Amino acid sequence: MNFRGVVLVFVLIFLSGLSSVSLQSQLLDFVFTEILPDTISISDLPSSKVVSKDTARMIKRYIRKGDEIYYDELKRYDLAVLQYQEAVNLGSDNQHLLFHIGRSYYKLKKYKQAKLFFEKMIFVDSIENNEAIYIYARLNHLDYKFDTAIYYYEEYLKTLSPEELSEKREEIAKKKKECSYGKKYVSNPVHAYIDILGTEINTNYVEYGPLASLNDSLLIFTSRRPGKKDKIRDHMGRYFDKIYFSVKDSVGNWSQAELMPKSINTEEHSAAAGLSVDGKKFIIYKSENNGDLFVCNYKNGDWSKGKKLKGSINTNSHEATASYSYDRLTMYFASNRKGGFGNHDIYIAKVDENGKWGEPDNLNALINSSFDEISMVALPDGITYYFTSNGHSSMGGYDIFKTTFINGKWDAPTNLGYPINTTGDDILYSVSANGDFAYVASSRNDSSMHDIYKITFANPIKPLFDDIDGIMLMVSKHGAVLPECDGPKNIKKLDLTVLKGTIFDQFSKDPLFAKIELTDNSTNNIIATFTSNKQTGNYLVSLPTGKDYGITVKVDGYLFHSENVTINTEEGYNEIVKNIPLNMIAVGSKVVLNNLFFETGKAEISSSSKTELYNLLKLMNQVPSLKLEIAGHTDSVGKAIKNKSLSKKRAEAVVVYLIKNGISTERLIAKGYGEDKPVASNKTKEGRQKNRRTEFEVIAR
Repeated sequence: MNFRGVVLVFVLIFLSGLSSVSLQSQLLDFVFTEILPDTISISDLPSSKVVSKDTARMIKRYIRKGDEIYYDELKRYDLAVLQYQEAVNLGSDNQHLLFHIGRSYYKLKKYKQAKLFFEKMIFVDSIENNEAIYIYARLNHLDYKFDTAIYYYEEYLKTLSPEELSEKREEIAKKKKECSYGKKYVSNPVHAYIDILGTEINTNYVEYGPLASLNDSLLIFTSRRPGKKDKIRDHMGRYFDKIYFSVKDSVGNWSQAELMPKSINTEEHSAAAGLSVDGKKFIIYKSENNGDLFVCNYKNGDWSKGKKLKGSINTNSHEATASYSYDRLTMYFASNRKGGFGNHDIYIAKVDENGKWGEPDNLNALINSSFDEISMVALPDGITYYFTSNGHSSMGGYDIFKTTFINGKWDAPTNLGYPINTTGDDILYSVSANGDFAYVASSRNDSSMHDIYKITFANPIKPLFDDIDGIMLMVSKHGAVLPECDGPKNIKKLDLTVLKGTIFDQFSKDPLFAKIELTDNSTNNIIATFTSNKQTGNYLVSLPTGKDYGITVKVDGYLFHSENVTINTEEGYNEIVKNIPLNMIAVGSKVVLNNLFFETGKAEISSSSKTELYNLLKLMNQVPSLKLEIAGHTDSVGKAIKNKSLSKKRAEAVVVYLIKNGISTERLIAKGYGEDKPVASNKTKEGRQKNRRTEFEVIAR
């Protein structure tokens, strides 16, 4: 499948990365279940009974084999259960066997199966291993039985020695707090529909890290599924993480996921870590050096090989995830380097004056807790941020939090609530531009693995308890009843405008591969650089509201084209379609300088015109034989003679700038046409605006 030319959007991104192989193994304790046996139920467990000596020897042999696998560093709990099951089939039900089967299922995240074995130990036999009480508390916690979980957490504490109590007291206190938060969230659910993506995306293996394109037509994600020729596994027996993509067809169905190119995937673990808003820089995680971050560039229709991020972003510690700010001048990444507040913290690095990443700083103690913060994504509004943490007010495992940055201050994090967050691990990766939906990786629905889900935030149009196009309201599972709502809670809808279209040759109509520069006209700084699709000429630029933008389109051999786009703060989410024809550098070709500004009725060039003038100067220097006529035009408001004089003075102001910057006077002519050459009707405000223009025409080449 052709992956070229797809423009992607920012993402709220989490990458489970590894201490030596995969972050999921370190932070989320993921394992594999590809050969897990059928579930053993309590009814399959015979009561203790006398067996023959031969049977007893066979039982011991199976338990011994199971223990060898269970305690091996590979932690193949699935294989251990196979051996233990043989012992069960022969009539054994001793506590050693029950505990090891139950704990194996617990480690495999098969919680329903695990709970059966611990219930038999808790309610029938005297407990030989007090860890069974702790695990039983955890299983009730995961099953939303919060009061029962709290009771058994407390019972577990009673079994500990003074030394053990000192070590475990803080952990158990946190678990009890998580249960209290869980009771609060479940009793006051937020409005959300949860839709698990189909088998085109999800498998029986781990899927995580979904990064969606701006128009929701493409999804990039990571999976630990085996490929057709994959026989090699890592030191823990798992298949290697690889990055996949899927695209939507014309009716909105996802295609069967395919591997990203070899330039992205390597022989080791590779995982999606972050994506720039223009879709041109893709950060991937590789398992080398305890886990480092690499950046791939989308250029000329292909992805480059990943290059390790420079500066002090990568260390000998574990760097897990990364995301860019909208302007790509700031990076937020997770690391467990020394000097943090907890294990993994969020760090921030900025591009310095030389275009390199400066020394990272720990974000702050308000966001980073004494536990793990493993991802942060900055939305284009420059105010709203989402991050993932198993600290703060988590209800269990990793939860998604929101914070804001206003007037130089961070707001206290807010848990997005239930059912967006669950008692398992939930990580949000990308939010749609209009704030209506998001993609998450989650272990909900009693799944032992992370799958990819789409969260749709409820609104007055969509009924709360109906099954709409396969999207179910998950909170009904635990009997929660939601009141009527006016819209999504906690998720901020973005103030964002998308500018898109096609860049093509004015005469042949052939698509052009163009460089697009986005400038903040208030500062004259280029804040982002894009390219159009090499094959189609399509481009897409996302523009946060509240700014005045200059957009310049450049192609070798063509005159540049400029656009001025002002996005007011009240605009919300909008799409602007603008197809851009370019003229080759030839006699008679004209270009309107849309980012050249004058005060009303005056000929002094505004300071916000600096970038436009520089582009014109650069063109003159690149083509030394070029001669231009600089022409000023006005609308029909006012006296014609004054309009012609004003237009001439404005054209002369441009010529003066070029001459002062080294362009020969022989190459320039200034003319003022006033209102004589309108390009639109002067009867409308929009038409008059188009007629007030300064342009240049090639008169010699």
